[in-house]
Amino acid sequence: MPLTKKQLSFLKEELEDMKASIENRTGTPDGEMSEARGDIARGVDNHIAETASEYEERVMSQTIDEADQERLSEINEALERMEDGSYGICVETGEEIPYERLEALPYAKRTMEAQEEEEAPYADSSEEDSAAGLAHAEMNRETETTRELNREQDAGEHSSEMDADLHYRNEKDEESNQ
Repeated sequence: MPLTKKQLSFLKEELEDMKASIENRTGTPDGEMSEARGDIARGVDNHIAETASEYEERVMSQTIDEADQERLSEINEALERMEDGSYGICVETGEEIPYERLEALPYAKRTMEAQEEEEAPYADSSEEDSAAGLAHAEMNRETETTRELNREQDAGEHSSEMDADLHYRNEKDEESNQ
């Protein structure tokens, strides 16, 4: 059953609200990001942990911005499909997308079945990628732990050598004073 004018109007309003929300969220004052980027590049903040934290926040922010840009693109595509009359029709199968799906995800361009088929090749590899990522993270953690232990051991050995040298000098000084 095709979408009613009331349903289309509601979904269009939802899409426009989503679009405005993303555009408001991603709009940052010019220079704000570049100032922070410049500070890190120039090394203005000398504390390594703070610099790393800022970098991590920036990467996370960029990832969120990329996701927002992708969603904004999908929203604009949905609004274009509304204009050309193809909104609510699956781009893969030509079947009508149920209103319930569009209500939950107004920029949907496929039926659930077609979307699942579209994502199927990625479903298996994501589990493998996750396992590989976890193994890599574990290896990096072990490597970092090993490095830290080696540093502590080296510092301990160096400290012991200095203590022995200092003790030897003190004994020599005491012998020469007697």
